[in-house]
Order: sequence, then C-alpha cells, then structure tokens
Amino acid sequence: MRICLVIPTNRFDRYFIQVPLDVLTAAGRLRADGHTVTVWDQRLQDAPPDGEAPDLLVVSTAIADRAQCYPLDLDPVRAAVDRARQHFPTARTMAVGPHGTQLPGATLIELAVDHVAVGEADSATVHGVRGLEAGITAPVLYADLPTAGTALTVVGNSPRPYPNLDPDEWAMPAYDLVPLERYTAEVIVDGIPQPGPCGMVLAARGCTYGCTFCHLPFGARMRPQSVDRVLAEVDAQQRGGLEFLFFLDYVFGITKGFYGEICDRLKGRGIGWMGQTRAEIVLKSDVRQWAEAGCQGMWLGAESPSVAGTGVHKRVTERQIRDAVLKLKDAGIAPFAFVLLGLPDDDACMSDWLVDWAADIPAWFGINQLFLRPGTPLYDQLAAGLNGGTPPASWEEVREVTRRYRERYPADLDDQERRLTALPNFLANALAVAG
Repeated sequence: MRICLVIPTNRFDRYFIQVPLDVLTAAGRLRADGHTVTVWDQRLQDAPPDGEAPDLLVVSTAIADRAQCYPLDLDPVRAAVDRARQHFPTARTMAVGPHGTQLPGATLIELAVDHVAVGEADSATVHGVRGLEAGITAPVLYADLPTAGTALTVVGNSPRPYPNLDPDEWAMPAYDLVPLERYTAEVIVDGIPQPGPCGMVLAARGCTYGCTFCHLPFGARMRPQSVDRVLAEVDAQQRGGLEFLFFLDYVFGITKGFYGEICDRLKGRGIGWMGQTRAEIVLKSDVRQWAEAGCQGMWLGAESPSVAGTGVHKRVTERQIRDAVLKLKDAGIAPFAFVLLGLPDDDACMSDWLVDWAADIPAWFGINQLFLRPGTPLYDQLAAGLNGGTPPASWEEVREVTRRYRERYPADLDDQERRLTALPNFLANALAVAG
C-alpha cells in the first residue's frame, strides 16, 4: 500500500513543534512491512510530500507529546482530514490516537473518516493497516475483530484495543521522512529556556502512579526499550543535526539501573537534554549523574502545593516539590513545574494561594486548566453526574462536561490563569522574550 501519515496543526504550534515520534515509529515499521510511506506534518508543510497519491491516509488525533493531555477539541483534526481529502479524494482515511481509543464511534462520526483504529497510536496504525490489507472493512478496527468485516459503529463503544507490538518488531523511527532539523522544543541556553531545535526519545513507556486526572496513553506498566535501542535513536537524531533532546518518559529515573545506564552512556556525546519526572523520584535520585550526562532541565508534575489533599491519588507535598526544585538547581539542572488549575477540593486553588505559590517557586512553570478526559478515573467518577446521569456519547457532550465542571468550580479559574500567565517565571513569557 501507499500510506500517508498526517499530523494536524494545533494551538501549541505557537510555542514549538515537537518531533512526531510515534508517527515516525509507525512509519518505520510500515516501511519494513513493505509499504511506501510518506509523512505530511501539516504543522510544517503546506502541501503533502511529492510522489504517487496514497491509498490510505492515517491521521493522528494527538501525537505522542500531546497524548497524555490530549485536547477535547477535534476541529483541527477534522480540518486536517478535509485538507488531506482535497488532495487525495480517492484515498481511504483512518484515525489513530487517544480519541478513537476512548470513544471510537464518536470519533468516527466527528472526523468523518472511514476507519478508526483502537489502541496505542503507533501499534494501532500498524495493526489497522494490516487489517485493511487483509480485507477487513469494519469502520472501527480493534483486537479480535472478525475478518468478515463486521461493522461496529455504535457511538461510545469500548472494543478491546489492539495489543502493543513487541519491542523486537519495531524498526527504527523513520526520521528521514520529515525535516528533522525543523522540530523545536524548550532548550536551555545559559540556564534560560528558549525555543530551539530539539529531538525526542521515549526510553520507557508507561507510568506506575495512579493520578486520577491523568490520561496514560502508554498504560500503567513500565515498558522500557533496550538501552542499545535508546542510544541508537539518540545517535540517529544527532546525525540528523539535533544536539538537544527531550525524554518523553513520564517518570525519568524511576528505575535506577535502567536510567543509570542510559546516563552513563550519554556522557561525552555532546547531547543536551531535558526530561520529566516526579518530585519523589528527584529526591531519591543522584541528579548530578543526570547533569553529568547532559541533563539541562527537568519538568516536575507539581500540579498544586496542596495536591496531596485533593483526593486524586497524588500524595506529593509542598515541601517535596520545593526540595526537588532546589535539588535540581543545586545540580545545575533548570527546574520546571507543571501547574494544574481546578483540581477537585484544591485548597490552594480555591483560596487563591496557588498564584502566590507559583510566583514564589524558584522554577519555570507551565499551566493548564483541568480537563475531564475520557480514559481517566476522574472522568469516570464525575462525567455522568455532569451529563444528566449518563456517560457522554459524543465529543460535544464530553466538552460540555468540562465546561460545567469549571462553571461550578468555587473559584474563578480564568482569572487565576490570567494572573499566572502574567508572572515572569511563566514559561511562555520566557520563550517569547527569547524568541
């Protein structure tokens, strides 16, 4: 088959455009399977790549770096589908990503695609293509689907996702299919974050912590790649001209032996990098080893100074967050903090302390208001009650659930967000100055 993998634009493009790692991973496997593969990253490319018209368009609803906090608004994805169809009107269309995995029927309808493949995006892409190649015609493609072409179109259905491919099945990501040197993220120059060329590595998928607000696109079990594979991906991106990388692992350092070996083998390669983890991991780790391996910045899921009392299963104290920030700074690693507005029963948010705390924390921070996302325990707990007693059956109803939640929240979240974004240590302000 001739396959074009399509990446939509999104509202985060104004800050930076990160490597579509899962798309390139799927492309590498599909090419190894004998298909002709192109990648149309609409964030960077106005027109599709040259070549023969594809038989199949595969649209990612949220690539790897956005899958954990995937947006509820599918309009940009629908625009990408429509744009691709204008160029290739005879090609079939398939959507992959967290939206189709959580609400496949609703996603099928909202995007007006021919197929939705259910499961972890890169594995679902490969399995979906194999299913179509085998003659399956069902609109929703999933594990154990009968080969006879049974149509499953019920909105809100929950078929079993395709299994994740074994690590031994993956070819190298197809970095050559994209303008690798044009991808950007926050890089550190003289201790200050600024937009710059940056690659991406995912050494281990999954997160064993059970924060109820968090969507885990890679599951709750840690699935590491081999260290050799991790370093091969680092080397390939460095040869492609990237001297800075972002480790997408959600809890970098959680396994000391695995991450210790990665750090040992990164030393002397001339690679700078950032990652993300939790305060408890920082406090248990030798972060100077990270710094010696090239780590220049690390994100912490801080959320709120009173997150431990919100009932979302994140028992991190204000003291632990501050101690972790200071430990990173002492090691020469720039600390960054995720701040989440609107957690249930968040005393810091409801008392307006959160803004003062963020202003005082010696770290750069980014913010988001809480979304109730399908695929999270908090959504399962609250969504039906905010939707007249029944689970949402469409993405419009899902969006309305979050709107009602924020409307009823006992604090003005929009006002807090405005004041937070005015602070000098808000990351977007630093990026704007540097840009």
